[in-house]
Amino acid sequence: MMATRDCSPPHAGRRIVGAAVALLALTITACSEVEEPSGDDDYAPATVTTADPSSAPTVKFTEEAARRVDLTMSTVTGREGALVVEYAALIYDKQGKTWVYTAPEPLTFLRAKVAVAEIDGNRVTLSDGPPPGTKVVTQGVTEVYGAELGMAGKH
Repeated sequence: MMATRDCSPPHAGRRIVGAAVALLALTITACSEVEEPSGDDDYAPATVTTADPSSAPTVKFTEEAARRVDLTMSTVTGREGALVVEYAALIYDKQGKTWVYTAPEPLTFLRAKVAVAEIDGNRVTLSDGPPPGTKVVTQGVTEVYGAELGMAGKH
């Protein structure tokens, strides 16, 4: 009769159980960081209205949505024919046309067509666009565009 020998290291079973407990603890911790739904199924981070079908719609963000995407604006400078905006303000549509989002009122955005004359680092000179002093979105531009196109997520 041949004797069998257990070659497992001592306490191998405890290590497996310990690893399983650690994995379970990490999983539970990660799950607790998920935001719970507010219960308000009608919440939308932005609303889109169109007064004239031939013009760009108006996008209005909630204060919470603006905070979440950290919407930031700058001001158009320069003079007519040589307007200046930050490069981050530019957005290109699927036809390759160039736009910026103006902010005629707080949390309200309107897409405006621009003509780029020159890009120099973060500075863009426009041959045509919103007049000097106009506020334009520089951070959160893609979120405003997505909201306009109906891609705003529900929270």
